[in-house]
Amino acid sequence: MPPSDVVIVGAGHGGAQCVLALRQSGFEGSITVIGREPEYPYER
Repeated sequence: MPPSDVVIVGAGHGGAQCVLALRQSGFEGSITVIGREPEYPYER
């Protein structure tokens, strides 16, 4: 796995919101989300 600029531990709602906030703020680096969930994060 190549290195990441940001690693988020937890693929639940909080992790997804963190990714969203980074992208909306203009962050263009790589983001890796680590979690046990078998599905991608989603809003309920």
